[in-house]
Amino acid sequence: MSRLVVVDDEPLVLDAIRRQLRPGQQGWDARFFRDPAEALAFMDEHPTDVVLTDLNMASMSGEAFLQGIQARSPGTVRLLLTGDSRMRTSLPAVLLAHQSFSKPCDPLELRHAIERALRTRRLFGADRLGGLAGAPETLPSVPQVYAELTRTMNDPDAGLADVAEVIERDAAISAKLVQLVNSSMFAVAQRVDSVRDAVSYLGMNLVRMLVLSAEVHQRFDADSMPPGFSLHREQAHASLVANIARGMTEDRELADRFFLAGLLHDVGRLVLAAAGSEGAARSSAEGPSHSAVGAFLLTLWGIPLSVVDAVAHHHEPASAEPDRFGAVTAIHVADVLAHEVQADGGDASRALDEDHLRVLGVHERLDDWRRLAADLVGGGEAEAA
Repeated sequence: MSRLVVVDDEPLVLDAIRRQLRPGQQGWDARFFRDPAEALAFMDEHPTDVVLTDLNMASMSGEAFLQGIQARSPGTVRLLLTGDSRMRTSLPAVLLAHQSFSKPCDPLELRHAIERALRTRRLFGADRLGGLAGAPETLPSVPQVYAELTRTMNDPDAGLADVAEVIERDAAISAKLVQLVNSSMFAVAQRVDSVRDAVSYLGMNLVRMLVLSAEVHQRFDADSMPPGFSLHREQAHASLVANIARGMTEDRELADRFFLAGLLHDVGRLVLAAAGSEGAARSSAEGPSHSAVGAFLLTLWGIPLSVVDAVAHHHEPASAEPDRFGAVTAIHVADVLAHEVQADGGDASRALDEDHLRVLGVHERLDDWRRLAADLVGGGEAEAA
């Protein structure tokens, strides 16, 4: 059974969380602690999938507690509750957490986050390559430029120049970002020649997504990949999926989420290929393995859980989004349509879950989405990454 550990040294708060979580507590065991040291001792004896902790505790700081969890069980999902508005004080702990929530927190939002995290852990644990979780050296660490960029962007005093300075420390990432902003993906009116201008044009959030994508693909050595596995093709496909998904909604916040999920939806294939998995090298071998590995890796990196959900379930969207249209369904559709229109070895045999689209009431938009995919390929989007 999946296990959740909740830690808060205020009895009233801990009891409130207990009551908030009780309605949705099905199929998982929740344990509640006032003393973080006792929680760590419990976790030493009982494998734990998700931890929810307060930031400010008298006997041990939230930061120290999260560090203890990270050292003991790096695969445990770490969720942080904080009422601290002083970002510079809480930032180290926030960066140790996979997701953070401000007090008071919406009980439904919190419960959904826990359920998503538990579902991701179950999916990975059931995977035939789950042994990767026990060998951290096979899973890349958080990309350094992305992590530093996140820290800088969380500083309320940071501006465009500070963000550009972080990116410019890595010449390869800088060159890639300038290349991307000048590609047909964004159709700029005039050429952009500097990182600062790229940040100004695209906005900080989109730049961070592109930096993460570029840094992820930069981590893997093409020479070490199995025969037939093309990093260029993987990146081109990810770019196309991201742009199709982004064009499926007019909501800016949703579009950003869809874009990031599209860029990262097949990251597990890169990990498996680098680890020597022959199945990852075949475009038809798209079972749960690469989805689970990708979701697990992104959970460890602290990528938003809605994006992790899309990575984990984009081949079977009805299992994660039975009654709403979100990132999971968008990436499922975009992935299938990208394979339909790509002419460089993409797998056109993917099954589109049209019944699911009918249930959600979006099936009539499928023709428009197919035209969008064809237009993007015609405009060179697949080569943009």
